[in-house]
Amino acid sequence: MTRPLDDVTAMIAQARSLGPDETLALRRAVWPDGKISAQEAGILFALNRVSSAPSREWVDFFVEAITAYLVEQADPRGYVSDENAAWLMQAIDQDGKVDTLAELELVVKVIERAENVPDSLKAYALDQIRHAVLHGEGPTRCGGGLQPGSIGTTEVRLLRRVLYAAGGAAPAHINRAEAELLFEIKDATLAGQNAPEWQTLFVQALSLHLMTNQRFRALTRQDAQRLHAFMADTSAGIGSFFGRMAGSLADRTPLGAASSPAAEPEPAPEDGLTASEQDWLQAMVGGDGKLDPLERALLKALAEA
Repeated sequence: MTRPLDDVTAMIAQARSLGPDETLALRRAVWPDGKISAQEAGILFALNRVSSAPSREWVDFFVEAITAYLVEQADPRGYVSDENAAWLMQAIDQDGKVDTLAELELVVKVIERAENVPDSLKAYALDQIRHAVLHGEGPTRCGGGLQPGSIGTTEVRLLRRVLYAAGGAAPAHINRAEAELLFEIKDATLAGQNAPEWQTLFVQALSLHLMTNQRFRALTRQDAQRLHAFMADTSAGIGSFFGRMAGSLADRTPLGAASSPAAEPEPAPEDGLTASEQDWLQAMVGGDGKLDPLERALLKALAEA
């Protein structure tokens, strides 16, 4: 470690300040050649933890430097190993949670920048956002408190960035765990003061989850008409709609496919959702026996897909 870095870190540790001037001094001491060592990465994390009021310049530098360390300097480049992902989560999780906006932004940026990251890292980021929304604790809103049971613009944008990030085995797919996390957040925020972007993300992500399933086909015209009629009939029960959908699906299932013990796994219907997808959707949407506005918007989107 060079003497200038010794001097800069001692100054910051004493002042507990990470303003533009301190950030510039650190950038010059740590990153003159665009590379960062493991020791320097650890120092940056330590400084981030002790700072009482990190500046925007610091957040940008911290995220940029650690992302380069994990993604650009990785071997092979662009792939975050299980070991490096574990190091990142351990470095952040000193007290069991993400403490600063810089740390959360870092995790999201690594997932975005990398060509592939372990599923554990993506799940970790989503869980931090979920915790902040459900419990009103966390670093997702800078300069203001969190209200439990509501989801703001910052949280929606972070969710979107993680869900659609390039890193991960299937960046153009929302998996089942992610889909159920979105339903969990939706249920917890129905009475909250939510950002208008939230409904859009919920509908788009859940539609993507169903549409990218290998067995998915667009709903038939008849099923779409049933769905529109159901949503227009406020006296209809959610179960009755799915019952009619299931009957329609059964009519299109080849004879013997369900009864033969040697049959292949559930065949895809000519059109529409599979029976297992319908069962899952009914359980998620109809669990409380009524439709909320976001569920209604989701079903409308599926009908029009």
